[in-house]
Amino acid sequence: MNTTFKYMTFNSSCSYAGLANMLLRYGVDTQDREIARDMKLPFLFAYEEDEYRAGPMLQGAQWFNLYLHPRGLEMRETEVPAQSVAAYLRRQRTAMLGIRGIENGKHAVVYIGNKQEKLLFLNNKWERADAPTQLLLTEQALLSYLDDKVIIATLAPVAPCTEDIISRMRHSITVLQQNAREICMLCQETMPVAVLRSRMDSLFRALLLDGITMLNLLGESDLVARLLPLQRGLLNAVRNEPEACVFLGDYLSPDALTAAAQAYAARIQREIDNMGN
Repeated sequence: MNTTFKYMTFNSSCSYAGLANMLLRYGVDTQDREIARDMKLPFLFAYEEDEYRAGPMLQGAQWFNLYLHPRGLEMRETEVPAQSVAAYLRRQRTAMLGIRGIENGKHAVVYIGNKQEKLLFLNNKWERADAPTQLLLTEQALLSYLDDKVIIATLAPVAPCTEDIISRMRHSITVLQQNAREICMLCQETMPVAVLRSRMDSLFRALLLDGITMLNLLGESDLVARLLPLQRGLLNAVRNEPEACVFLGDYLSPDALTAAAQAYAARIQREIDNMGN
């Protein structure tokens, strides 16, 4: 296992790789997929900020502490004005924050110290990606990548404690089923492609993108094989011109989606049952 830098090993896992890179500074040698498995991430769904979320979109202290608390660590998040970020970071052992402009959208990087009066960051990335592993930024350069206010995550030692993951998993079944029902309702309507595209992250992503990623992490190939044709149908629908109108049910079978969601929910329930024994 690489003990100096932790790469991304599954889709959109920059914050999970980032946590692994932070943990190296605390003597914990792990990687994104081990964190995901240990915190039961493939069995977790949530509805947050008007979005269905699963897999790597479940990030931040409330989720990462499912992994950290039993190990005697805790993630803490602090909102810092952009102008104060550099000074705040210089006081930390390590920290993670999201910056703009390095990757598409916002990307998680990990502060690890200073070099030549500049701030040194680990750029959480795929091993074969062309992007640099490290970023060395002046305070002014860093400022150009930041929002007006920045959430900065740090780690702190705490007394080890257990987390009630089973309750979250039970709730996840309800969220997963509701997600599938809302998608099925859209399958009964004709609507502009632009509307479908606008709901890719908030409605479709959890089950038909991140859910598949999580099932691959578990090696659940049969269930993945049931969901992939539904994903392809959705992608075919949104590849039409934005102003075109489509009947989503022509691209994605609501009966097949319902059955696949039920199978996923059953897989979560089996995991709950195994944990209870």
